[in-house]
Amino acid sequence: MGSGKAGRGNEVVAAAFLTVSVFFWGTAFRATLIGADHTSTWVFNALRAVPATIFLALVAVVLRSRLPRGRTMWTWTAVSGVLMVTLALAGLSESAVRAGAGNAAVLANTSPFFVLVLGRLFLGERVSWIGPAGLAVGFAGIVTMVWPQLGGGESGDLVLGLAVALLSAAGWGIGTLMVKRMAERDPELDLVGLSVGQYLIGAPVLVVLGLAISGTGGTDWGSIDLWGAVLWVAIGASALGQLLFFAGLKRISASKASAWGFLSPVVAVLVETARGDAPTAIVLVGMVLVIVGVAVVNAAPVREVAPAPAPAPAGD
Repeated sequence: MGSGKAGRGNEVVAAAFLTVSVFFWGTAFRATLIGADHTSTWVFNALRAVPATIFLALVAVVLRSRLPRGRTMWTWTAVSGVLMVTLALAGLSESAVRAGAGNAAVLANTSPFFVLVLGRLFLGERVSWIGPAGLAVGFAGIVTMVWPQLGGGESGDLVLGLAVALLSAAGWGIGTLMVKRMAERDPELDLVGLSVGQYLIGAPVLVVLGLAISGTGGTDWGSIDLWGAVLWVAIGASALGQLLFFAGLKRISASKASAWGFLSPVVAVLVETARGDAPTAIVLVGMVLVIVGVAVVNAAPVREVAPAPAPAPAGD
């Protein structure tokens, strides 16, 4: 009985962490649009990555966090950093520009499907049929919410944008599984230190790409709106959002944690409603489907496959 109570406690704590993450991720859509009015998407991504890295490093110093240890863990940190920082951030913005916000939102939120399939293969997570059913309901809600926005972009840009959105979703999903595997391998894994390590790898790549692709000539450096958007997205969505997502991921299955991403568009719609742009009836229906889908996934039992014998240490 004690283990059951502990499990329920982990679920509650994870839900609290993930709720805050979803809030920041959902509000980042409006902040990104504000920032994009004053610079290119590539420069905006570079600008958000730098303060996020600095903030995470300061948090690590205050909390006396430790970076990942050993060659193996640093390799996983580097790869997941490129996937979850460089690819995810660049992919989201670039796909929205090329394919339209609606198309990008639908495909970028398919990461739970990658997690569900690959988690079964590589982590031994076996979710009952209720889990996939909940994911299907949640994704149907996403499609319903953004359906009125679908379209836009030239033919070539549309196809490329859709491909980039799918690639971004796959990158985030694979990165999620890698972090989950690292946490299982090292129960004492420092999540703040891990996030710092990921940004130390992924952020410089974004900066180099931003300068190489767009330069700084078209940026309105004196805009208060630009810097407000940068700080909100960098500190909120990038730094705190990722830290709290990792904290939730450490306590529940990767499939359940990733399913919370379905709620981000709901938050985005609520923000637009607060600004006076009320959603249509079909968008409200989609919001209900998303909430139901996440609830179903989180209620689905997870059965662990008997793990294979642990490999010998790699001589770290």
